[in-house]
Amino acid sequence: MRRRLCALAVLATLLVGGCGIPDRSDVTVVGDGASNGVPVDVGGVPPMQNTRESATDTESLADYYLQAAAGDPDAALTKVKAFLAPDKASRFPAKSDITVIREIKKPLYSPGKPEITFIVQVVGVLKSNGVLQPADPAPATTGSCTSDRSSCTKYTLRVGPVEGRSGLFVLDAPPTMLLTDQALQAFYQRRTIYWWNNENTGLVPDLRYMPLEVPSVQQPTTILGWLTGGPAPWLSDAVQSLPQGTQPTDNVPAISNDTLEIRLNDKAIPAGADPGALDRLRRQLQWSMRPLVPRTIAIGIGRDEPVRTNDGDYRESNPADRLADDPERFAVLGGVIRRFKGAPQANDPVPVLKEAANKNVAAAAISATPTRAYVAVVTGSAAGRRLRVAEAPLGQQADLKEVGDLTGSLGTPVWAQLPVGDEPTRAIGLITMNNRLYSFGAAGTRARPVEWQGDPGPISAVSVAPDGRRVAALSGGKLYLSVLNVAGDDITLSEPEQVLPPTLKSVSAVAWSSETYLVVAGAGGDDRYAVLDVTIDGAVSTTRLADIGAERVTYLTAYPSNPVTGSERSDSEAYVAGNEAYDVLSTAWPINAGHLAIPAGSPQNNANPTAPFFLG
Repeated sequence: MRRRLCALAVLATLLVGGCGIPDRSDVTVVGDGASNGVPVDVGGVPPMQNTRESATDTESLADYYLQAAAGDPDAALTKVKAFLAPDKASRFPAKSDITVIREIKKPLYSPGKPEITFIVQVVGVLKSNGVLQPADPAPATTGSCTSDRSSCTKYTLRVGPVEGRSGLFVLDAPPTMLLTDQALQAFYQRRTIYWWNNENTGLVPDLRYMPLEVPSVQQPTTILGWLTGGPAPWLSDAVQSLPQGTQPTDNVPAISNDTLEIRLNDKAIPAGADPGALDRLRRQLQWSMRPLVPRTIAIGIGRDEPVRTNDGDYRESNPADRLADDPERFAVLGGVIRRFKGAPQANDPVPVLKEAANKNVAAAAISATPTRAYVAVVTGSAAGRRLRVAEAPLGQQADLKEVGDLTGSLGTPVWAQLPVGDEPTRAIGLITMNNRLYSFGAAGTRARPVEWQGDPGPISAVSVAPDGRRVAALSGGKLYLSVLNVAGDDITLSEPEQVLPPTLKSVSAVAWSSETYLVVAGAGGDDRYAVLDVTIDGAVSTTRLADIGAERVTYLTAYPSNPVTGSERSDSEAYVAGNEAYDVLSTAWPINAGHLAIPAGSPQNNANPTAPFFLG
């Protein structure tokens, strides 16, 4: 079973960018290798999808059945029913949703017997609009799953002949279309569409799955359907749908003369809409159509003549496009923030922070806009720690101000949202204190608790995506996604969705690796730690470091990859375990004082750097 699926994934590697499947693992982990630019093969040819008639035995029939639903969602049910015995096919539920599963044990099958049983983790439900909605974790099934799996399910197929028909059929199956994670990787490409945040200050990404069998000429029509259908449910609180009733007036024609023409009905720009509405729509479409970005895009609304533009300025609408290819790096050494050697800025002062205030630092975060920089530092030790903040124009320094109402065990601060241009939006940072989440500003005012809808429990770590809206948080060793909502003075997290990184029974640290990937560290079934890159829906995972020992990883940092110039996942990741810092390379590479720009003969040369971070 696994060998056939591996061959399928290897074929997909040749077509769409790759996967890695360990030979000896009770969980299949697949993923693309690093590359220059996000790997999207818009004209990709899907691997061959075997039919029922191709199967020669029970095992091969089960293999082919678990990939039958892949591809065009309108054809999925027909392809699945073609494997079923006629009486079973007539009673099979007519639903378009596909349950994506991941094998966590070898299938239970005795040669010559009609049944084959799969022990799986339910990854989620693939919707017809390309959204993979993560599954609600279910309690482990006693006796069928190891204790290190948070969600475990049994599926059994019964296979046999049908009188008067040739070949084997599926005589009995679960009443839902099933698809393995390997087939998801082989028959789909990951695509990202975008929505304006509620303040119209930037675009927020939304991960979708495009069947490889959709020709590039038809993909704009599919993407436009996704956009008119609305955002993924978990994003809905943080972004704006297109105006109600927006629909294309026809299929999007093929790109001609390097021009993509899109026509929408007059609902797309309602009467009385603000003057910037059409320009925002144009930028949203240009980002969402990537990498199908012709020189000119023409947008026609209702009966109006199309408005044509060949401006490349749409890229500035996505905060992730400002991410540098070579980020500025820092670490804390002997309580002092230091830059790394070898960078162009190695001898520059630390942004914003005055030299006299650069002491007793335990953790820090520094972020910048094109005009200003922001710093947040946790100083002191144990229960005496305090959070201090400052902001200043680029190249200038400012005095630190203490944030009020924060006493106790403080985590690592993060800057979540910064002002855009001349907008009056305030800066918003987040930090954990005593396993609760608090927000703070750059002016040193009082911290405010951040309520978490659904409240899954104490928060031990938090990371914010470059868009400033999507949040990854850890609670009770579990990984969750949520969105940050700002309404007046109230800051809340939406009801979370749990993400299930394969091979990990608990997660101890998290950071954003790109627009659609997280880097996570955690313990496997043997209580040894690993570092993985995992898509935000938990469907695809790449093992960065398979075994870094039994020491708990207490902190992760990453500089997210630029969606235009970078790879699909970050090339800049680091972690801390046992109060020692490591770079995530092909191995865990210790960070020592020699890597930092410090004066010769400094007593800090004998200390160990900790709390590495990047200029956000």
